[in-house]
Amino acid sequence: MTHRAYLENLSQLPGDASGDVSGDVSGEMSSRVVLDGPEARHLSSVLRLGPGDAVELFDGRGGWAVSEIIGSGRREIELAILESGQDPVVSGPELVMATAIPKGDRVRSLVEKLTELGVDRLVPLKTRHSVVHPRDGKLKKMQQSVIAACKQCGRNRLMRIEGLTEWCDLLATENQTLVIAQRGAAIVGQPDAVLPGIATGSLVLCVGPEGGWSDDELIAAEVAGATRVGLGPHVLRIETAAVALAAAAGFFSG
Repeated sequence: MTHRAYLENLSQLPGDASGDVSGDVSGEMSSRVVLDGPEARHLSSVLRLGPGDAVELFDGRGGWAVSEIIGSGRREIELAILESGQDPVVSGPELVMATAIPKGDRVRSLVEKLTELGVDRLVPLKTRHSVVHPRDGKLKKMQQSVIAACKQCGRNRLMRIEGLTEWCDLLATENQTLVIAQRGAAIVGQPDAVLPGIATGSLVLCVGPEGGWSDDELIAAEVAGATRVGLGPHVLRIETAAVALAAAAGFFSG
């Protein structure tokens, strides 16, 4: 198994003020890179990697590189780039999950699974019955969970974490198709349940808080053209509903 590490400045040329990338230039990629901070400590102290070990790097924007450790210390690791490339841009609409945020550690599971399922962007929602309204510190931890999930699942593009968004502001966004999870609606996969197909813009999947949507919020969603879908006969936790809806959207959209 090849271990993976996140290096945001992977494709920068030498001489950048950050100092994250250095060495001779080979095409658009430096032939050597220096990894420091938490990523370096994880490779050296937790995984106990050293010279000769292979590491796959990614920059969170689709760039990747196969590298080999050629020098390691307590605070940084030097790697030689053996091969590099860029993932192709995926065609079709942007996949967005707009959801209330669950309490405690459940948010980490939510972020990890949505990253694995290929969601492009996560929008934390503030609704009438929502309880958790993440601020900068929690949003940063959520982004760290995205990086960890990308390392584990082999994804090279980070899922973006947006700031807390009011329900009315989400509904007012242009160039999007809305799908809202609502108990009692036609269940995904049944003949009378339809997930809208779109070619451009964003497909926005909406999951409410465990206290449910208010009547006013459902009416506003209907006015905005949202399609309601059900996810089964049982009451689901936020993270369960979000994962189920994201998986269904990925399956039925191909």
